Amino acid sequence: MTKRRPTLGSDPLDGLVPDEAPARNGTPKRKPKPAAKAEAEKPKRIRATFHLPEDLVDAARDAAYWTPGLTLAAIAEAGLRAEVRRLEKKRGEPFPRREKDLVGGRPIGS
Repeated sequence: MTKRRPTLGSDPLDGLVPDEAPARNGTPKRKPKPAAKAEAEKPKRIRATFHLPEDLVDAARDAAYWTPGLTLAAIAEAGLRAEVRRLEKKRGEPFPRREKDLVGGRPIGS
């Protein structure tokens, strides 16, 4: 009995391309299987909501639209990572874990 593959895997083309594609010399060539460990180590993703300047969001949307494979989430993640690294470098060390959750809403005095 043949093992049934899911219609779509991590690559959308997995459902269209067979596991074994013939090589130039006619022998079957096997695709390397992705490491299960790599998928298990993916960090959990959560939703975050921000109010940002309209022109910044429009510029990010334009960049995502005109760059194949790029998403708004990827742009936001890269920007947040770069800013946190900059702040940690300025501080001289990583920030410790916060002691309690942040308070939502407008900062006092604004």
